[in-house]
Amino acid sequence: MSADALLLANLAATLFLTGLVWYIQVVHLPLFRKIEGAGFIEYAREQRRRNTLLMAVPMAVEFVTVIWLGLTLADGWLRSRLLQTLAPLGIAWIVTLNFYMPQYRRLLGGFNEAVIRSLIRTNWVRTTCWTVRAGMMMWIVEERLRI
Repeated sequence: MSADALLLANLAATLFLTGLVWYIQVVHLPLFRKIEGAGFIEYAREQRRRNTLLMAVPMAVEFVTVIWLGLTLADGWLRSRLLQTLAPLGIAWIVTLNFYMPQYRRLLGGFNEAVIRSLIRTNWVRTTCWTVRAGMMMWIVEERLRI
């Protein structure tokens, strides 16, 4: 696969995840507050399953392609810029794995307003990171491909 194709795959995954994380932040997480009672646990379980299915492949594509490009590119400028995008990506992953996912697991025990507030706060970090990375990637692709 060519470097340009990998770069575009990375950009596509990043843009998808950026849009998705904004949707989660603005629409989905606040709606958790509207679901109380017996159906909450099943809703939280099903939401987690579906969200994982939706995010897992793009996150893997984003991670694998940026590492692949960073390790194989001869273009020093491009490699340097791509490696810089690892900062917001790394923060997003760390927050997801160490804070966001454990908080979601707590919701499987039932409605918890404090956990929902924590998810909303934590997701702002992820939203910011993916938004910054999307901007960086669009700039890199524009520079590389002169779109």
